[in-house]
Amino acid sequence: MLTDEERYRFDLQGFLVRRGVLSGTEIAQVHEQIDGLNLPAPGESVQSQRFTGLLEAGGLLRDLVDHDAVLDVVREFCGPQVRLDHAYGIVMAPGTAGLGLHGGGVPFDPAQYYLVDSTGIHTGLIAVQWAISDHAQGEGGFCCIPGSHKAQFGKPASIGSTHSLVREVPLQPGDVVMFTEALTHGTLPWTAPHQRRSLLYKYSPGSSSWDRRPPCAANAMSELTERQRRLCQPPSVAWHEPV
Repeated sequence: MLTDEERYRFDLQGFLVRRGVLSGTEIAQVHEQIDGLNLPAPGESVQSQRFTGLLEAGGLLRDLVDHDAVLDVVREFCGPQVRLDHAYGIVMAPGTAGLGLHGGGVPFDPAQYYLVDSTGIHTGLIAVQWAISDHAQGEGGFCCIPGSHKAQFGKPASIGSTHSLVREVPLQPGDVVMFTEALTHGTLPWTAPHQRRSLLYKYSPGSSSWDRRPPCAANAMSELTERQRRLCQPPSVAWHEPV
């Protein structure tokens, strides 16, 4: 379960890292699954570096959606009727850049908010990113401006990804980083000699939706567990079953 220290860290920084969640065997299985998708070589554009269909692919690409190491966090922050909004993978070639800085506490976004009251933390969209390849310090990948999810002013245009406020978050294979989409975050250019591989699953409260597309194709729903099917429910207030 989420500890008091983890809850404090998440509220303070806007993100939380859990280390070594996946074993070496599980990482090898994910690499094998990604290889089996026969993806085209990633290019410079963000679109060429992303692939979808994680739940439809089955195996660990599907089962990470309700992994016990993240389900407690998304349940607490999005509520018991939490739903998977969308999911995708990232494959970056050495020497390429990804998505620049985006998000932040201002302007208020009803689909990607961050609020705290007497009942706890409430976030409109939380991202769970699994590191499948090594993201060593100085090699790029996920970055953010810690605390920016609670900023009361918009990010000045002068603050780019090389600014001193931006923090690179190094990750090892099997680590998972969870962050509110209200956090200003992005991707630093990938300088490692190997491909960057990561998987992202994004969750929202049961009444909310950021992506208008369903998170899993209808013909693949029968392959999901009951809990996974509940996570894939469409946004609703009256009929949404708790996860």
